[in-house]
Amino acid sequence: MNLEHIKRHVFVSCPFDLLKNKYLPVILSQAINPEVGLNGTILDRFSLKDFFDVSRVLQENGLSCTMHAPFTDISCGAIDSKIRGVSLDRLRYAVDLAALFGARSLVFHTGWERKIYADVTDTWLEFAIETISHLCNYAAASSVKVALENVFELDTALHKGIFNAISEELLGFCLDAGHVYAFSKTPLESWLADLGPRIRHLHLHDNMGEHDEHLAPGKGIIDFDLIFSWLSKNGIRPVLTLEAHDEETVIPGLVAIGELVSRYFGADYLDG
Repeated sequence: MNLEHIKRHVFVSCPFDLLKNKYLPVILSQAINPEVGLNGTILDRFSLKDFFDVSRVLQENGLSCTMHAPFTDISCGAIDSKIRGVSLDRLRYAVDLAALFGARSLVFHTGWERKIYADVTDTWLEFAIETISHLCNYAAASSVKVALENVFELDTALHKGIFNAISEELLGFCLDAGHVYAFSKTPLESWLADLGPRIRHLHLHDNMGEHDEHLAPGKGIIDFDLIFSWLSKNGIRPVLTLEAHDEETVIPGLVAIGELVSRYFGADYLDG
């Protein structure tokens, strides 16, 4: 599959601050569609005009994007109601920015961590469903599609609880196999069996099974063939994002994704 064709249809992660201050000329010259990251202090450091200006440049140059909501300190099911409220406010602002950019998808995390919430998981889940329901309805009003990503969850139970409570039309699943291998105690096969039908987005990067290394696909031990063969058999065509954490990973990562797409779906997959 031609690299230029892959670049037109696969998104590459880039925090907004680096996009605006460093990588925008490269993104434009290489015609790379970014997944715009909003984490850390980005929401406070940049004005609405800053976001508007970058979105306008992308759109004027025929580029599209996806968006990643802030995740540091976000906890959708926080026991403290004020923390939940701030988390929802931050996520709602991410929805507003996704609408501004015309983002194809907005990915967010639950914020669950075993060391903090293991003893109150049921209560946490109840609160998280309430928060995420509000977020999904808010996003739907702006026609923004949202997808819930896995991170530190040890198994599929939390996501299953959330998806059982919120309809497929409002909330999809972003499968991050790198997180499955680095953090989960549950095999990739179980994530696909339990949550595969809700997959709407993939975050693609590799590791050696111990740390979240963000290697190019094929440079670690993750079974991407399992993922793409499962998707092909089940007729699921998710949004694809390469989560590269350094410049050297981008082109090898895009090539690897193109090879997987060609092998399991054919050249027309990305145009579907």
